[in-house]
Amino acid sequence: MPTPSPDTLPRVEPSSAAARRKRAIVLVVTGTALAATAGFAARGAWPGTAHPGTVTQGVPVSTATVVRTDVSESQVVAGTLGYQGSLTVVSELGAGIVTWLPSIGSVLRRGQVLFQLAGQPVFLLYGPVPAWRDFVPGMTPGPDVRELQRNLAALGFGPGPADGEFGWSTVAAIGRWQRAHGLTVTGTIPLGEVTFLPGPLRVTATAAQLGTPAAPGAAMLSGTTDTPGVSVSLAAGGPAVRPGDPVLVTMPDGATTVTGTVASVGTVATGAANAASGGGTSNAAASSSASGASGAPGASGQGSGSSPAAIPVTISIGTTRIPAGLDQAPVQVSIMQRRDRNVLAVPVTALLALPGGGYAVRLSDPARRLIPVTTGLFDDAIGVVEVTGRGLAAGQAVEVAQG
Repeated sequence: MPTPSPDTLPRVEPSSAAARRKRAIVLVVTGTALAATAGFAARGAWPGTAHPGTVTQGVPVSTATVVRTDVSESQVVAGTLGYQGSLTVVSELGAGIVTWLPSIGSVLRRGQVLFQLAGQPVFLLYGPVPAWRDFVPGMTPGPDVRELQRNLAALGFGPGPADGEFGWSTVAAIGRWQRAHGLTVTGTIPLGEVTFLPGPLRVTATAAQLGTPAAPGAAMLSGTTDTPGVSVSLAAGGPAVRPGDPVLVTMPDGATTVTGTVASVGTVATGAANAASGGGTSNAAASSSASGASGAPGASGQGSGSSPAAIPVTISIGTTRIPAGLDQAPVQVSIMQRRDRNVLAVPVTALLALPGGGYAVRLSDPARRLIPVTTGLFDDAIGVVEVTGRGLAAGQAVEVAQG
């Protein structure tokens, strides 16, 4: 059987088993693939607009180089940009009137005042263990004392070694800290005058109101950490992800991308709306939800039967802040599912559909040789495909359709 003329071979997006697998996980088409689709459809060279063997002339071409690289196959899902975690601050002071609250959107850091009750300020300190007792001489050693000592040192009131022992050096350090803030110097801290949180608090709401009474245990503030992140809900039973997996996040402008890493993966499937919300509720001093970035849409789908079961995933991204106006904005997240390393790859637009099935690429040499190829993974993020073929090597120039 004579070799088909190159001019009778339409350029097509492959419909191989690999491509069918990609459609099965409902990929979102990237800008590169979309542009290629539009270009081929306009020239009658996309599946459904031309049949294998149909003559398609006048397609402008350029050249690209066959490269040896890593090719990844990714799942693209919708996500929500926000700040990680969900924190609630409650009062452990005695009953009193609320006399000061921070403004919404402010970021409170170590040593700053969270709120005031009857003129008594409550200070933010960092640590995973909530305050649960008075800090006084004679108390038994513990991790809460060690947390206090580390915070005093970080604030410049060094109490000596953070050994968890409430000794006279800790009493003296507390006294110096109290004097610096204009407080009565006692060398002790009653329960409720400091609150331990994992880190800075970005205030998103105030549960209390100025001038109203607050009893012990009353919620005062809610907020998030100041660490940007993305919340995603993955269908239960779908492709698995693990903490540490790399991702690529396309920002709301559709062009800017930032790298990210899977920070946490939920262990319980919930309604999709709940999985995306990442919300948490407080216990003694604060609670932190690692299940998502803050404020993602909805929190009412669980148990209604209207939302498919989903796994909440939190993604840390390579930026230190979210630009103004983009908090809670939708983003696209490309999660790598497979990777083939050190393989030959060409642009997807270099593929030609052979009349009898399969694909080929055409070398950009005087003979314009046609080389049949077998396709592997498709990398939608950069618009390339893994290929193998007899006579194909890295560094060769191949013809590609201009989109």
